[in-house]
Amino acid sequence: MTNRKQSQIAGVYVAATAVTATCLVLYSLMMGLPPSETLVLLLGVLIVVWAIIFTFLEVRRIAARAKSIAGSDELVDPDAPRRVIVEGPTGEATPHHEAHSGSPGLDQGQLTSNLPDHTPTIGNLMRFGRRKSPES
Repeated sequence: MTNRKQSQIAGVYVAATAVTATCLVLYSLMMGLPPSETLVLLLGVLIVVWAIIFTFLEVRRIAARAKSIAGSDELVDPDAPRRVIVEGPTGEATPHHEAHSGSPGLDQGQLTSNLPDHTPTIGNLMRFGRRKSPES
């Protein structure tokens, strides 16, 4: 980043800080707040204002970088005809992904639900409950 850009960014923060501090000090004087409450309020509002400024500057930086990385300068015609292939209804309210073409198979939850036995902890508890007492 060049010195000019750094000074512009610093200028935005300084200007926002000056405006915010002035408004909050005038507000605290009108409301009769003690200096300690004014300081806490000022710090809280400044953190929020700085976060908002940082967010806008980051979004602008990322957008500028994305434009330079995009590669081709060809414009996409939004009115060009397109063909969309829609699969027929499966009859299920929420079809599983393995019913669709190109699916790798069952997901982890489906694999574990198809196990022949309970989970190890539940299986051990079930076997423990089924043990015969020594008296019988």
